[in-house]
Amino acid sequence: MRKVIILQARLSSSRLPKKVLADLSGKPLIAHIVDRLKSASRADVVCVAIPSDADEDPLAEAVKQLDVHLVRGSAHDVLGRYIQAAYETQADVIVRATGDNPLVCYHNLDEQLQVLETDPEVDYVISEGYPIGVTTEAFTLKTLEKLDYLARGTHMREHVTLHLRKNPAPFGVRTLKAPPALHDPTLKLSVDTPHDYQVMKAIYEKLYQPGQLIELADVLGLLGREVKLAEMARTAPAAVPA
Repeated sequence: MRKVIILQARLSSSRLPKKVLADLSGKPLIAHIVDRLKSASRADVVCVAIPSDADEDPLAEAVKQLDVHLVRGSAHDVLGRYIQAAYETQADVIVRATGDNPLVCYHNLDEQLQVLETDPEVDYVISEGYPIGVTTEAFTLKTLEKLDYLARGTHMREHVTLHLRKNPAPFGVRTLKAPPALHDPTLKLSVDTPHDYQVMKAIYEKLYQPGQLIELADVLGLLGREVKLAEMARTAPAAVPA
């Protein structure tokens, strides 16, 4: 069973263009995401899937420095881009990660993969109760192929698994709950806007050490002590697609 993490990213995000290349403690934001994804012990490959548009070439050049598989495909048919990336990397199981989550939880990612490895009745694994922006979703290639067939319309294909989440009945779905120490769904730790970016910069400035990964428990501990910063994270604008 070949397990591939596919990270979707682009420069043309509407509310914070080029956010994936924004500096975060001396490295591009996307480099931090890739570092965290590579730390998932159950995954075999990290693939970054970006649009093929010429405007995205600077992102392609940055990704080439990260020692990952690069796939370029449709800018708007993101589901099609995932199918392309899954086939190119010979994936049996896919983890979907997005380019706005520099605190993605690789421990939870491993838990999702473990479910798919051990329970053949499960097609799709998602997590809930965690802060916004730290979890992934995992599914089999067969599930992705079904979605490619079933999902119609730009909105459904742009959001990859939206059809499944709206129509879960035909699929075997498993939901993993956040442990009590990490349960805080009102906290937003994704980067969609300039406001979010300032929050994330503050978190990284206080916790990041070169060569080490920030643990989610340490982030929640920091926000428990820094009330003003926590309030900024909780009052950040609502999330938008990466």
